[in-house]
Amino acid sequence: MAVSYASQIYTDDRLFFVRLLFRWAGSVWQLLWIDYLIFTLMYVGLAVLYFNLLYTHAELKATFEVTVAWLKAIRTSVPLSFMLGFFVSAVFGRWWSVCTSIPWLHSSSFYCQALVDSPKTSRSDLARKLRITVLRYLNLAWILMMAGVSLHIKERFGYWQPKWRKFQLTWQRRLQLINSDSKVQKYFGQLVTEKEMQAFAKSAELSNDNDHSYDPEYWLPLMWATRLIRRAKNLGCIADERQYLFLVNIINNFRGDLGTVWMYTEFNIPLVYTQVAVTAVYLFLASTLISTQLVDSDILLLENFPSRNGTVTRTLGLNLLSYLPVIGSLEFIFYLGWFKIGMCLLNPMGKDKADIPMSDILNSNLKASVKIGGAEDSIFPGGLTDSGEAEEAQVAEFLRSFDFTGVHAHDKFGSAEQTERQLRKALFKRLQGRGADWLHAAESAGGALLRRGAGKHSTGERPTSLGLSTTLQQRHLQKQHHHSSTASLESTASLGTSTTGSLEPPRVERNPGQLTRSGSLPHMAVTSADPPVAAKANGKAASKAAAKSSSKTKAISTTKL
Repeated sequence: MAVSYASQIYTDDRLFFVRLLFRWAGSVWQLLWIDYLIFTLMYVGLAVLYFNLLYTHAELKATFEVTVAWLKAIRTSVPLSFMLGFFVSAVFGRWWSVCTSIPWLHSSSFYCQALVDSPKTSRSDLARKLRITVLRYLNLAWILMMAGVSLHIKERFGYWQPKWRKFQLTWQRRLQLINSDSKVQKYFGQLVTEKEMQAFAKSAELSNDNDHSYDPEYWLPLMWATRLIRRAKNLGCIADERQYLFLVNIINNFRGDLGTVWMYTEFNIPLVYTQVAVTAVYLFLASTLISTQLVDSDILLLENFPSRNGTVTRTLGLNLLSYLPVIGSLEFIFYLGWFKIGMCLLNPMGKDKADIPMSDILNSNLKASVKIGGAEDSIFPGGLTDSGEAEEAQVAEFLRSFDFTGVHAHDKFGSAEQTERQLRKALFKRLQGRGADWLHAAESAGGALLRRGAGKHSTGERPTSLGLSTTLQQRHLQKQHHHSSTASLESTASLGTSTTGSLEPPRVERNPGQLTRSGSLPHMAVTSADPPVAAKANGKAASKAAAKSSSKTKAISTTKL
């Protein structure tokens, strides 16, 4: 897995570079120590050969010195730095693209938890089961894809996929090994059921594959997930069409990321380019091994160096420099270390220190799927659970638990009583649109606020909100009274219009949220948009009533006579 070290770098510490330079895990020293040991032994061997065998033979010594000078002159003619830099840059870009393309299930779990839900208590458990099943299919698709490209996943589930021969295990056995994984059993119990095994068997039959040649398709569980999301929408667990399409798009992006990872593992950097880079680096190091030898011809070129008749006077320091590859070690570490980094990043799905920890990613995906996607109500605070009460009542209870007066803001927040009144009005409006049974819905939905109001009456406090059931019943009676009053006023207005001319229709003004302490209906007043017109209408109505009374009196007197 990749080694994390950035969190231990502190620029305030003046010696942080020393700790960083001599860190062993995942370092260049751990990567090169065997190669450097071989290089040093070969350098010392050539030095021993030159000073002990060739030094006494003038012709052989001159030949070796000419070879050293020739390699020193031509080895820099090859643009190794440019070639190696381009190779490592291409490999690193490809490695980083693979890292960013590996799909994580944290965002998918989050969106499933947020969008696949139901306000009804009877379907809340159904929505949770649908979420877990969708995420189970995503995890299964992830494992089926990565088991074909990652060495970590192959070894974890105990099977291999060689490309030059058939599988040693049947596809049924490989799926059973997935179910037997310890982390899978901890979070899901199993990822593949018997009915899903039968679906894979049908797919193998349609592909004309046998038990050993068939490779379960990673996209097949994704198809099951999309159909399950469509069923969830039909069952009312997804609010609207846009959320349904959004979830389908998330699964499609998940499939695209898996396809991108497969593409990077199947289509590698051209082998020719890799071979050229390998050959150039190792030939350059071979030339460095010879050209950095400290021979007499190089020493004699230096001025003021002690010599006798063209022979170098050997000192202790000069002998040590002759057997230690100082300049060669620097070039070896720079070029071979640079090249080794590129070779380690060439296969991100391997088992090197710089490779991607696929097994740890799988464990994180399994945990996030259950903890986020299948979140229980117990991890939510009071007021955010699916208790079956009205959402307005739950929100009111939840907001009362926090003191908003401590929040630094330019404007002031409303009181808890004002918030409850707003939520109660929203609940009235929502329940009135449900049809004839809105009163029964209010009985079950307003239990929380009703109990809180009753509790405050029992403790002697003034209730901050009225019971929803009683209020809604009074609103219902008030609505009927309003209809009857409106009908009588309309008939009166039509009668007045036929006898005395045009008249403004009266308007009923009332405050639906205010009730008296005794629970009686609020006062309703008949007014008009224009006060003079209203006065005129009232005068005509009074004269009309007096005329009717006098006519009734005349009729009674006539009857008596």
